[in-house]
Order: sequence, then C-alpha cells, then structure tokens
Amino acid sequence: MKFSLHKILIVCCALYLSGAHWLVLQTTAWTGMLISRSVSSSVADAFESTFDGQHPCPMCSAIADGKQSEQRTEKNFNLLKKVGEVKFLEVSSKETVPVFAVDSVGWPVPEFQGYARFEAPPSPPPLA
Repeated sequence: MKFSLHKILIVCCALYLSGAHWLVLQTTAWTGMLISRSVSSSVADAFESTFDGQHPCPMCSAIADGKQSEQRTEKNFNLLKKVGEVKFLEVSSKETVPVFAVDSVGWPVPEFQGYARFEAPPSPPPLA
C-alpha cells in the first residue's frame, strides 16, 4: 500500500477534527506516569495512582485546560457565523447588488462599487 503525503495529512486532519489528538496526548501522559511511578513503587500502586484521578501530572492538567479552552472557542464560533451575513442594497439603477454588511464589523465602505452592464454582449461574438 502506497501512502502519499496528502493522504497522511487528510488522516491527521480527520483525527484532529474528531478530537483524537486529546486521546493520543492523554495516552502519552498516562504511559509516562505509569513508567515514572512504577520505578519508585510497585506496578499495582503506580497503576492505581495513575488512574484514580487524584494525582494528575502536569501534562494531564495541561490537557484538561486545553480541552476546556477548546470547548469555549466552539461556543464562540456560533457568534462568528453572524458576521458574514449578506445584505442587499438598492443601487441607483435597475440592478440589485449584494454587499457584505460592513457596518457591523466597522470596515470602511468603498465609494466606488463598480458599473453595472446593461447592454447585451455582441451576437455573434467577434472573431479574433
């Protein structure tokens, strides 16, 4: 089976979007905790102190903080969807031109919006 870079990137993006990166980081933290704690005590004690939730390592704390900050940004994402709403403004001609609602964002509005074309293209098209 031949793997190419774009296929690997697609799989990595899918894992990231599904939240699997937190699983990989948490598994790495638990493995490190088991190894470091089994040196100073028995494997059973190391296993118990790793998974009881009472003795988190700094990496576990950082993972928990990262998960919470990610959940907060997901809540704020719903507010950002409303920024790009399209409003239709009436132009002085027969045409209606879609213009983004720049007044809600505070961007400057350009004075020149462009000309509307009212005449039909030449028929048949000119030969080059």
